[in-house]
Amino acid sequence: MSGGAHTRPHSLGIPARILVAGSDLLATLLASALDARGFAAKVVVPTVPELGRGITWRPTLVLIDVRSLDPTSGLARLSDLRVARLRFGVIDASDDVERLRVWKCAGASALIDTREPIDQLFRTVNRLLRLGPASVPIPRSSASLAVTYASDQPQEPDLERFADLTERERVVLAELIEGHRAEQIAKDAAVSISTVRSQIKAILQKLGVDSQLAAVALARRAGWSAENASPPWSRTTGTRRARVG
Repeated sequence: MSGGAHTRPHSLGIPARILVAGSDLLATLLASALDARGFAAKVVVPTVPELGRGITWRPTLVLIDVRSLDPTSGLARLSDLRVARLRFGVIDASDDVERLRVWKCAGASALIDTREPIDQLFRTVNRLLRLGPASVPIPRSSASLAVTYASDQPQEPDLERFADLTERERVVLAELIEGHRAEQIAKDAAVSISTVRSQIKAILQKLGVDSQLAAVALARRAGWSAENASPPWSRTTGTRRARVG
């Protein structure tokens, strides 16, 4: 790849700003390599306060390392990027297909495998800057994550899907978003675990997803909230339950 500044289309020669959100040596090395290639790179750790400060830098592209994050924490970080209308690629070295589905549903424009050569990463960055966002295809479980693209543009979730949820299903979904597990939801509501599982199954069917994590990712991406669906046991006791998991 040739040297010189890498710019956005119609950017009048201003180097593209790339925010690297990571907490280990990889993030520092990646930012240094991007600087050497003519990008303007900045490193922040992927905590809420630091990522917020990075967002105010108004980067052209964000590369966020989610390897150390569980899906719930990762979704929260990606949701912040989406709210800021930033394009982002996710760095993950996992072969867990479920995690890939979560990042895809959260709006990642590319998945970057840390096992790939650095030159492949630069090709990814250039493609993201020039071609716009692309959805991440889900490889087979035996396949390498690599760096993946799809030509189709990601579709914004349809909020009308959530309108089909019953009041109780909205409550359960809100609890899942908060990180509560089915067992805790059942215990707090004084219902059987089978009842809650049936409600979760109905939620997945109505939203057209195949896992709880995908349902949570879809809700975050759509900006769905259930402020009026607070559990009745919370309204009567006025207490806040501890998070589970």
